Amino acid sequence: MEPIGYRKEKAKEVLESHDIDLLIASTPVNVFYTTGLPVTHVAPNPILYVLKNQYPFLSMVKRNGEESAILWSLYDSVEEFSWIDPSQVYRAGAVEGALKMMTSKIEEWGLENKTIGLESLMPRYQFEALKTKFPNATFAEGDKAFLDMRLVKTEEEIRRIKKSTEVAEKAIEACIEATELGVKDTELLKIARKTIVEEGAWGWDHLTMNIGPSDPEAPGLGIPVTPNDIVRFDFGAVWEGYISDVSRGVVVGEEPKKAKDALEYMIQVQDFCVDNIKPGVDPHQLAEDAKAYLKQLTKRGFYLITGHHIGLECEEAHMFGPMGAMDIPFEKNMVLDIEVWLNVRGQGLVGIEDCYRVTDTGCERLSSLEKRTIVK
Repeated sequence: MEPIGYRKEKAKEVLESHDIDLLIASTPVNVFYTTGLPVTHVAPNPILYVLKNQYPFLSMVKRNGEESAILWSLYDSVEEFSWIDPSQVYRAGAVEGALKMMTSKIEEWGLENKTIGLESLMPRYQFEALKTKFPNATFAEGDKAFLDMRLVKTEEEIRRIKKSTEVAEKAIEACIEATELGVKDTELLKIARKTIVEEGAWGWDHLTMNIGPSDPEAPGLGIPVTPNDIVRFDFGAVWEGYISDVSRGVVVGEEPKKAKDALEYMIQVQDFCVDNIKPGVDPHQLAEDAKAYLKQLTKRGFYLITGHHIGLECEEAHMFGPMGAMDIPFEKNMVLDIEVWLNVRGQGLVGIEDCYRVTDTGCERLSSLEKRTIVK
């Protein structure tokens, strides 16, 4: 099979630029990215993820871009999911076997005194094994190298994100259709899950929702829909490993004027960002310009203006946002979720988020739902 997003030449270029001789992936998303193996928590059968505490998985990328993997010895379907040559997939039993296989391959390749890039989230026992076995090696931070590989998407990755977005929007539409006075958030979440599964997605990445001032990060407490309170759905589906992020609102009764005005401001700010993103633009400058534009519209309330990369994770990295901006310009085929929020008393954060692909000349919107709050 062909790689999904991984590109050997890109990996080679990145490792050369970071002066890394061997890059080791230990987290599910980066092992999936470099191998295609179904190691994530939302794989059709997440058994490799579930058993990783006993049978760890790893992938290793040499400076020339060639990949190898270490996998549970009983898993017998590598060729169904991975593009790696089966001879470069090494079998191991429990933890000690995986560590021994990893260190023995590093010795076999003559890299024991070279620069080895590691993820900051690598389990401590794996790092300690490497540090103890190879005291003369240089261990470098590998997170940036993985991001440099992943932030510009392939056409196949974009196709999967688009499909994931379609599924998330169908789940939002189903929930909006079912929203009526007295319906509890627990019932709406069931509808969201059912819709996502029926649409053929692997599952959901997040099902954030609030009713009026309720906590959007902790839904499912049995809170009923109440009159004139905005019900916000912020969903992300997972389609063949890739994630979406879309948010929309509905109200039964009358939309509060302050919330309606706030959403209009946020739609304008989102449109401003979209109109000004194109290859070569500095995200620091865009963020400052977007803030200044918002200040022209309103000086009221706490606000958030964020553009975060999306792909194998909902928030791969923040291109711009409250914590600053990345020191790289926008590039063609970056995929961003652009979300803008304004705090409204009694309703919480009011705003909108949509997925966009950076094109040669601007942005292509991947989501399609009406932006304004639906009133029932």
